[in-house]
Amino acid sequence: MAPEPALPEEPPAPRILYEDAEIVVIHRPAPAGVATALPPISLVTFAELTFRPNGLVVWGQEPASRLGLPVIGFVAKRENWFPAANVQRATLAVRAALGGTQALAYGYSMGGYAALKYARMLGITRVLSVCPQASIDPADVPADKRFHKFFERGLHANMRPSADETPEFAVMLADPYMEDDRVNATLLAAPELGIHWLRTPFVGHASIWLLAETEFLQKVMGMVLAADMATLSQSMRDRRHHSPQWFFRVGVNAFIRGRYHLAARLWDRAEQIGLHRSTREHEVMHILSGTVSRMVSKGRKGEAHRMVLHLTEVHGNDAVVLAQIGHILIGMGEGDMAEEPFRASLALRKDIQHVYQGLSLVLGGKGKRDEALAIAEQGIREAPGDAALHIHLGFMLLNFARLEDAETQFNIVLSQMPDHVGALIGKSHVLGAYGRQAEAVEVVKQTLPLAPNDAGNRTWLGQLLLVLGQPAEAEEHFRIAVEHAPGNGAAHIGLARSLERTGRLDEARHVAADAAAALPHDARVQAIHRRMGPPAEPRPVEVEQVDQRSGLRRFFSAFFSRSE
Repeated sequence: MAPEPALPEEPPAPRILYEDAEIVVIHRPAPAGVATALPPISLVTFAELTFRPNGLVVWGQEPASRLGLPVIGFVAKRENWFPAANVQRATLAVRAALGGTQALAYGYSMGGYAALKYARMLGITRVLSVCPQASIDPADVPADKRFHKFFERGLHANMRPSADETPEFAVMLADPYMEDDRVNATLLAAPELGIHWLRTPFVGHASIWLLAETEFLQKVMGMVLAADMATLSQSMRDRRHHSPQWFFRVGVNAFIRGRYHLAARLWDRAEQIGLHRSTREHEVMHILSGTVSRMVSKGRKGEAHRMVLHLTEVHGNDAVVLAQIGHILIGMGEGDMAEEPFRASLALRKDIQHVYQGLSLVLGGKGKRDEALAIAEQGIREAPGDAALHIHLGFMLLNFARLEDAETQFNIVLSQMPDHVGALIGKSHVLGAYGRQAEAVEVVKQTLPLAPNDAGNRTWLGQLLLVLGQPAEAEEHFRIAVEHAPGNGAAHIGLARSLERTGRLDEARHVAADAAAALPHDARVQAIHRRMGPPAEPRPVEVEQVDQRSGLRRFFSAFFSRSE
């Protein structure tokens, strides 16, 4: 009888190689059963600025797993640019884990800097660095002010990589037309350092997206390992014609520079070769919203308004941009003008879910309630699956006293997402409208762990508790609402009423008087202040207790107390 085949060995479990106050270094062995087309190597990654320790997760873990590679990941605990002393202390453990095998260091931005700076220290001869900084020391890079605030002289002495630190062969990707990245790349491309600059024009600080596809990343890594710069350069040039991310990122930069027609053509091409349309929608919203917000905050609302109108004309055939313009106009307080771009967007495409909600809000604001309801219902039919639209429609139906229909909309969302805060609040409003306040309270309480500081939800819960005759419990929720939303008049009113109903009338009068002073245009707040009248007594002054201990005893107490 033939012996049973041996079961494949499970790879060792991931483990922490080194940890201190600034960094953690984690070793993740190669996954079982995944063959790699690369030579037998380890990947050593350095995380980017926003990546933080999370269990045994490391930056670059997913592509390493797909490529069948073991990975050693350096993760920073804050924006510290991997201080040299801390990396030095981790070196022995990292070299032992590598066991003399070949490795490739890989990092992006802050991590790209560290990959170039520390590869040789770790015994690594090959580096792939994306959008690295040469330094964050203001003396080194006075023109790039992005990261000066993170510079600490005690941690970051001699930041710029030197010729005796850079590895045998290193490639960095950076956009020569993005000023800040160009400044750093020029310093790093100094001949004595031997770092090869692979230019990625017009993608800004997002060159990493060009490596998002595993197959292409594998080819790039193979060429870096082979130190084949000529083939790598040609491959990157060829890649631009087939990469949706390249067309998309170049389109973003064109849009930022006011080249709106060019941006639209580039985004169209990106979608044709595989970019998901939601990526375009999110990016356009981000760019437009950020630009308009900056203009308005600087007192340039008129300029922002003219820009939005210009974009409406330029992008008359781009449903995505028209939709975002509609939302931005609402945010600028010009909802009347938003109807046109929303309708133009819907005329071009029927599948952009948030357009229906935006248009419905605009129509409702104009008093066209039936039309607003019809648009929301059309959105449910034409572009199903959007929770926000179901909840919006649910509240509209609730306002029309169509309680069963409203409850149906909230239940649709809850059937897919039982912890959806908006749907739970909607369901509680339906229960409250049925007169089932006790049940409504229990539903709202489910949202408290999910959104503990939501002033609207706390106010609604307090109002329900007042109806149930529980003003003492209601007071707690109104106080939290007032703390987190001082402009919420309903929360101030609820707090005053809860105090009044617990027999603390003068305290209630103080709350109403303070609210009336803070919210002079809130008619309901002014009304409750008039009804309650002015406080009978001045507000009690809290007297700080005087520490009677001697100065020496106070010193020792403060010195040895925990500082938190």
